Amino acid sequence: MVEYSSDEERFSAFVNFFKDNKNTLLISFFLLASILVSSIGYKSYITSQNLKAAEIYDAWFVNLSAESKSALEDKENFNKLQEEYPSTGYAQLARMIRGSSLAKEGDLDAALIDFRELLDVSSGFFGNDILNSIAKINIARIELSKENYSNVLEVLESFNSESEHPLVYEVKGDALAGLKKNDLALNQYSLALENSQNESLRSLLKMKINQINN
Repeated sequence: MVEYSSDEERFSAFVNFFKDNKNTLLISFFLLASILVSSIGYKSYITSQNLKAAEIYDAWFVNLSAESKSALEDKENFNKLQEEYPSTGYAQLARMIRGSSLAKEGDLDAALIDFRELLDVSSGFFGNDILNSIAKINIARIELSKENYSNVLEVLESFNSESEHPLVYEVKGDALAGLKKNDLALNQYSLALENSQNESLRSLLKMKINQINN
């Protein structure tokens, strides 16, 4: 370790260090400043996007719940949300609500389109894990009702096997049973039974297990 006998030597050493490393220090400073400015700008942009999306979502939801709702206004607000603010939670929530409504009405093809769109926009590093999981489960249930069993297993494949909801195990079991892979189906039903506290679901699972065993 270098020792200095006076303040003048220390100051001189500092000046020499700056001269020797001036370019590196300046580049580092401007790089850090750029990152800071970009971060602040991005946060400001996200906040602005969310505020604008919230206004449109509120108008869409109020119209959706109104007794004398306007189909044209509903469509305009929904499309504006999806086209201008697709990455916001408001746009994705609207997509989920509409997909669920279409499924209840029996329009499974249209519902499937909405849930696949939701799956795409909610995926990735900046995605929404909760809405992404909801999209996967709903896609799987619709595909199951259409007897597209391989599609069911494909969409549910990415779920973490150590943290799956009983519903995921059950739907996987239904798809495997549809493919006549009874041993694998029984395994999934058993996992669903082990992880479920709902007595109605447990009874249903036991019935499905008995049907395969008999």
